[in-house]
Amino acid sequence: MRHHTFRAALVALACLAPVSAAHAEDPKPVEPGPWKFGELVSLNLSQSTFSDNWSGGDRGSIVWVIGSASTAERQFTKRFNSSTALTLAYGESEQQVIDPANPSHRVWDSPDKSTDQILLESVGRFTLDGWADPYVAFRGESQFRDQSNPLGTLTLNPVKLKETAGAARVLVKTDERMAITRVGFGVRQVFGHTLLSAAPWTTSGYTANDGGFEWQTDVKQPILQKKVLYTGSLLVFEPLFYSGANKLKQLDADAKAADIAHEAVADFWRAPNVTFQNTFSAQVTKSISVNLYAQWVYDKLDGAVNVDPSRTVQQRLDEVDRNTRKAGQFKETLALGIGYRLF
Repeated sequence: MRHHTFRAALVALACLAPVSAAHAEDPKPVEPGPWKFGELVSLNLSQSTFSDNWSGGDRGSIVWVIGSASTAERQFTKRFNSSTALTLAYGESEQQVIDPANPSHRVWDSPDKSTDQILLESVGRFTLDGWADPYVAFRGESQFRDQSNPLGTLTLNPVKLKETAGAARVLVKTDERMAITRVGFGVRQVFGHTLLSAAPWTTSGYTANDGGFEWQTDVKQPILQKKVLYTGSLLVFEPLFYSGANKLKQLDADAKAADIAHEAVADFWRAPNVTFQNTFSAQVTKSISVNLYAQWVYDKLDGAVNVDPSRTVQQRLDEVDRNTRKAGQFKETLALGIGYRLF
């Protein structure tokens, strides 16, 4: 954990440089105009294969990720700006393993999911030429395949929605650079299903909602003499209420009746949620790029947890275990990819 925290701190320091530089420029005056669209489709692929008699214990692997990043922005009037971003990504990895039926041969195992993201965010900002602009925002998240339950896989599960309103401050906004920070109050909803059995296939639906204060900062900044483009986003959400709070208290009471050593989980939802995403992109040629992606997430208890009292104590405890992270999570990917910018 210390190693991951240290790496996250290094990424945070890298983010501070463009943010600090952003204060040095005043935002450009806003003028109404047409829609500005952006669309980037990318494919990252790495592959290696070894013969059955290869010495050294090396294993072949195939890793692929396909994704797209779409943006749409328009300054409708001098008083209103709308921007929307849609990010889609999915990838799998596969390895060569020893054939159980013939130890002298190697076979390819079943592919494992390595990347899975569906993210839509839309922000409407009232550009009033003041120190800060009022805004309203909508955010939707899901995944193509939910493999968190050992019983099987669910599609587009769970679906998380969030609506936020508050004040946004434009630190800098030019054709090449952007830094916007905003603070507001938001409410979140979760719609999900829990897989109860695979044969026959049965699921149980659930919903949850919470609300609290949000702080988000988005940055886009060329660095290293414009050879590398940095984009970053820091999102902090402080929950104030949670619809499943009483169900968690009931779970603690039921679990302690069976095991006095049970660790109370009723207050886990009160911990702030932090998501820190960073991408460093270097364009080698028009279509080939090198991308470094680093993400640090702290979400002690995912709101997508089904603790319905009608389920058994063990089922609810298993659900909490799958959705509890007592420490920050760190993800890093470095890839050489093929990208095509449609417009």
